[in-house]
Amino acid sequence: MRLTTLIDNKQSQKQLKCEHGLSFLLQTDELSILFDTGQSDKFLSNAQKLGIDLSTVDYVVLSHGHYDHTGGLPAFLNHNKKAKVIIHKKALKERFSSSTQMVKPNGITWVSELSQFANRVMFIENDVALTDSLFLLTNIQPKIGFEIVNERLVVKHGNSYTPDCFDDEMILVAKRQQNPIVLCGCAHTGIVNILHEIKQRKGFDTFDLVAGGLHLNGNKHEQVQFVIDGLAPFNIKQWALNHCTGDVAFNSFLKAFPEQVMYCGSGKEILI
Repeated sequence: MRLTTLIDNKQSQKQLKCEHGLSFLLQTDELSILFDTGQSDKFLSNAQKLGIDLSTVDYVVLSHGHYDHTGGLPAFLNHNKKAKVIIHKKALKERFSSSTQMVKPNGITWVSELSQFANRVMFIENDVALTDSLFLLTNIQPKIGFEIVNERLVVKHGNSYTPDCFDDEMILVAKRQQNPIVLCGCAHTGIVNILHEIKQRKGFDTFDLVAGGLHLNGNKHEQVQFVIDGLAPFNIKQWALNHCTGDVAFNSFLKAFPEQVMYCGSGKEILI
């Protein structure tokens, strides 16, 4: 099994492009899965430089409906003629980023173009098994004390804006002979909640790898430490963090889990 970061906010290989966004390629003996597409077609250029043929990808999984995880999809579908796209039914809703100065859209940018490739899109509402060892989990429920509310990321209800509950978020779990790996786009529903849901639904509490963004950027050390403390019931052998995790959180995880944390920028390849 091989995991490659095709695009991230930062570079792990200097010759590659970066942007505020995320795209992973997971290659297993069974399937090749593109997990998110960044915000543009830059991940395609990076894949070419890495010698990766994305025309062989079997599935695209879109973790949630934000522009920086979905924006590159039309370019990918022009390049790849066979892959099916899996997305939650609720991912198409209008989304916004709110600040004291303005409210601006940050949802999917190609909704008006959907009819052009609708025959390749699979909308889901519940968990899906792609194979006996590859699972998509959604409808993540919060544990008491770990409810996630982000006042800046909102959806519109009538004339008002309310915090986004990210009821469209999808997590990829890939089972191996030993322990599974987990891919998150942003873990908007909270990494502690996500791991508890995986344990409840699949019985796993030990993971060879947890990779992706944790959406802890901007959080103070005390807030990050609360999350780290909440991970006590789980054994995560390796963290591959990036995107929206944030420097404070990354350094806190590095301190809490010495030799178990790496940064996964554009071009980072992990053999599992």
